[in-house]
Parts: sequence; structure tokens; C-alpha cells
Amino acid sequence: MHNKELFYNPNLICPKCRKEIYENDFIINYCNCGYKLQIIFNYELLKEEISKKLLMARPFNHERYVEFYPLKDPENLIYLGTGGTPLVKAEKLGEKIGVKKLFLKVESGNPSGSFKDRPISVGVSKAKELKSTTVTAASSGNAAAALATYAARAGLKAVVFVPEHAPQGKIAQLTFLGAKVIRVSILKEGEDPTVVLFRKAYKAFGWTPSPSFGPFNPFQFEGTKSLGFEICEQLGWEVPDWVICNTGSGGLLAGTYRGFEEFEKLDFISHTPKMVAVQPEECAPIVESVRRKIKPLNFLDWSKTPKTVAGGLADPHPWDGNEALEAIYQSKGTAVAVKEEDILRTQRWLAADEGIFAEPSGTAALSGLEELINDGTIDPNDVIVLPITGTGFKDPEIVFRSLKVFNPIPPDLNELTSLLSRMG
Repeated sequence: MHNKELFYNPNLICPKCRKEIYENDFIINYCNCGYKLQIIFNYELLKEEISKKLLMARPFNHERYVEFYPLKDPENLIYLGTGGTPLVKAEKLGEKIGVKKLFLKVESGNPSGSFKDRPISVGVSKAKELKSTTVTAASSGNAAAALATYAARAGLKAVVFVPEHAPQGKIAQLTFLGAKVIRVSILKEGEDPTVVLFRKAYKAFGWTPSPSFGPFNPFQFEGTKSLGFEICEQLGWEVPDWVICNTGSGGLLAGTYRGFEEFEKLDFISHTPKMVAVQPEECAPIVESVRRKIKPLNFLDWSKTPKTVAGGLADPHPWDGNEALEAIYQSKGTAVAVKEEDILRTQRWLAADEGIFAEPSGTAALSGLEELINDGTIDPNDVIVLPITGTGFKDPEIVFRSLKVFNPIPPDLNELTSLLSRMG
């Protein structure tokens, strides 16, 4: 990396009013328009310095793409084995759903167990570069776990705000990693109480906001690009026809698409895939925005408090909705809402057919794929990539709701024979 010339512009730009804000001021001076500040990269310089050959000579992980992250010094990127996750062809599951070329990007192998490690690692790395001492986030669990993980690695303090009914598995992980875990109760319908208290707290105490969504930390968004980069490389620099994303705030979809866009700008690929947002019917503001052809900056909120098995997708205000809508519209993609029972059914299919145990928030897109095949939107011969975004160990309570657990038996062969018969 050049010592004098950066690969990105440290003057960040508001997508609505076009106001410029220098990066060192982002903690207290993000734009009042309420949108994430945009980071502009110098693609001509990237073209001069980065090649396919250079990338392919590096270890296959998140660190491979360090020039594409908004860091002044690449040495500040916190590395913990992030990225480099497998892209698995799902033949049995694909046959069941009705597609021939289904690939699963299995993100549960990241250090904290979900794709959130990609954005959060960059957000915490930037906080470290800006000499922060305490990072904070509001999260349903996965982003909080990632924040606690990378804060511990960087030697920073972490305070995380989670819903009052956050899964015990996630709370245990956070606490063991040394984070201060604040459970927040719901007071107002359609409002995320964790975000409300998070916003009050970081302003009052001078903490660095580092959630995986929204305008509070524009740097973390850039980390999700590596998911798109890796998919391109794992398909031999070819582009899938469709990338179907579990969608809450919209950051996964928008960030992954940004990765494809940037590789296209560098002429590493010829085009970008069609992007699909899949949300639970109980919380589908981005789907509704697409259905009504809403302009990106005017994306809709969800008026009800979500009650869904896919808790990680329960974002009434989709903080990254404008960028998600831009990605869907530009790529000629679409969006679909799915039923609770279908999310749980395809979660079981994924485990039984492919040996991948994922949480409902990490598998909802499978139900969306099924719908799009059935209605003819997707051709059975298309190449489809679907990120499996988080491990099932994060939310075991949901699993037990849909399983029958048999009582223990004595060490008797007749009892065993009887039990096996009942199990089917």
C-alpha cells in the first residue's frame, strides 16, 4: 500500500445532502440526514496496485482484500481467521428445491460463528486506528458476538445492547468474551429498544458506535464486501446468476453486492449477479418497499414489533435499506417474504440433507429460493449462491421447539428396539 496516497477518500459523503465529513469526526458528527456516509475508493489506484495474480498469491481469507477496506494503515486490520469460508455445492438440497446449481456460502466458520465478523472486524479495526477505548453496538446477538470477539482481540472494551429475550447461547458467548451485556425491554410497539438505548449511551459516554448497520459507523459496511469477493474467486472468477440473502437491515445484501461492483470496476468480472432479499413475513419492510417500487432514500419502516423465529432479521427500521434497494434495483433482482413454518422446514432440510446446522436467521433465504423457483422467477438451470449466515448453536431454543425429544431409557436392548421404532 502507498505510504502517501490512500486507496479511499477520508472525506465521507452523505448520500442525501452530499455534505462531506472528515473521518476523524464520524463518532460525534455523522450527518443529520440519517443515512450512512459513503466512502469513495480510488479505483484507478486500485487498478494500478491490485491484480488477480496478486490476490491469488495471498492466503484465502478476509485479510486478502485489505486494500478494499477504509484503513490508513493495513497493519491495523484485526485478524482472527476471518473469512475464507467454504462454498459448498448443495446437490441433495438443490434437487429437493428444484435447482441444479445451488451453492451455499457457509459463514458459520467465522470466529464468532456468523458473517457479522466481516463488517465488525473492519469497524473495530477502524476504532482501533482512531484510538478508541470502548466500542458499542445494539444487536439481536450475532453482531454483538462479533463485536465482543474483535474487541477482545484488539484490547478494547465492549458494551452491547441486546433484546430482553435474546437466546441464552448468545448471551453466554458475549459474557464469556468479556463484553458488558445490557438486556433491554420493549416499551413501544414497532421500536427497537436496543437501538434507542445504544444511541443515548454512546453519545453520553463517548463510546465508539460499532453496530453492523446504519449511519453510526460507515466503516464496518465495507467489510462485508469480502463475501462477494470470495464468491467470485471460488467460482473461478465467474459470476452467479443470483445471490439470495437473508435480510434484516439490508447490510448483508448491499455489502455483498458492493463487492461484486468493485470487482467489476477493476475488470476482474464482466457483470454483477441479480440480488434477492428474503425477509420473514413478520418483518418485511424491504420486501414491501420493493413491491411498492419505493425509491431507495424513502425506504419503508415496519410498524409492528416483529415476532419471528428469525430473530436476527427482525429490523423494523432497515437501517441499510437505501443501499439494499439500490442493489436490488440496479441488479434487476427482487425481494420475497416467507412464512415462519417454511423457514423452520428449510432449516431442517439444510441440516438433514447437507449436514449444515444453521440458525433460522441464517437459512430463511432457502424458503425464498423455493418460492422463486415455484413462481418461475428463477430458472432451475441458473447458478445460485446463498449465504448461510450463522450457526445453529447460536439459537438452540428454536431447534427444540420443532423437535421431539424422547425420554432416556435403561441400557436394555428391548427398550432400544422399541425407541428406535418410535423414532421411525
